[in-house]
Amino acid sequence: MRKIKGFKLVLRPHEVRRRAKKAGLDLDAAGLPEPVLLKTLERLARVLVPGVIFDTFGVPDPDQPLLSPMPGLAYSLILATLGEGLSSARATEAALPEALWPILEETALDECVRFASGLLADEAAKDNCELSPISPVVSCDALSAAARKLDASKLGVAVVDGRLAPAASLAVSLSWLAKSKAKGRK
Repeated sequence: MRKIKGFKLVLRPHEVRRRAKKAGLDLDAAGLPEPVLLKTLERLARVLVPGVIFDTFGVPDPDQPLLSPMPGLAYSLILATLGEGLSSARATEAALPEALWPILEETALDECVRFASGLLADEAAKDNCELSPISPVVSCDALSAAARKLDASKLGVAVVDGRLAPAASLAVSLSWLAKSKAKGRK
């Protein structure tokens, strides 16, 4: 099990802009042109205390049917959190549109998962495996099992009423799949 807390979180303005546009939010009309958005994201990145905890579990594992997105040689769980920093940032950045906060949270959590899955992909490549697409862990039973297996309390995360607390937390699963060998012509 690996735990990494307080790593540098890079919130990319073009990604936030893309997601805001998809959600129907015009950031320029909301008073957030590119330079202002960049400064805002830099301030937020300093306030957030991101953390990830992840581990890989071999087969057979009693929780595999519940947690693994597809059958494979093994599966990895990632638990990512932004801590309570996002709540305090909401109070200090009151000028930001309310509709932007879920986009910022989703972008930051995706960045945390991308960071951890990159480390896992390196480990998988050493074993001649590749990772499946990321599958969110959402059911109450699966969240409880993931929190138990990863010892979520090490990051200050708990499962409360079938949801992760603090709210800016996310659990995902990836399967380790054997790389197919290329068949060349004879």
